[in-house]
Amino acid sequence: MPGHYRKGLLILVVIMGLALPVWAGNGRITARVSLTDHGGQVVYGDWVRVYLVTEPVDVPELDLAGAEAVVERTARINTAHLDFFIGFQARLDQDGYLVDNKLTRPDGAVAFNQLPPGPYYLVVTFPTMIAGQKATWQVPIEAVAERTVHIELNAANMALRLPPQP
Repeated sequence: MPGHYRKGLLILVVIMGLALPVWAGNGRITARVSLTDHGGQVVYGDWVRVYLVTEPVDVPELDLAGAEAVVERTARINTAHLDFFIGFQARLDQDGYLVDNKLTRPDGAVAFNQLPPGPYYLVVTFPTMIAGQKATWQVPIEAVAERTVHIELNAANMALRLPPQP
């Protein structure tokens, strides 16, 4: 092997060796967004914006007690979703809060790659609607070194769940 090729190979090996610690140890988080409609069919959240953040936001309490009228129930639901959205939006400008954000694919899937290990939150907020329902999530998840961690965002872990109608 001529000297200049050997020298080039040596430089490449050194560069790769220095870069390896940056690549090694990072994790991956994947999620699928869906809700089940009234007919029992799973409806995937397609083209839903999913945020990966470092801290939770306060989730307002959804109190529907005494709100038997559809108009009053709807107003309280809308207010809770809007309050969560406003609190979340206020945090977006804070340094170190937003890690990344992506749109889901038509099958409701999203992936965040090359993440340093540690705690994160997946957030979906207003104006997301799936299967005719307002959909808001704030789910804790841990990125693990050299692993893929998967979570389903569905009715069971929504941030603002509707209590059963009276």
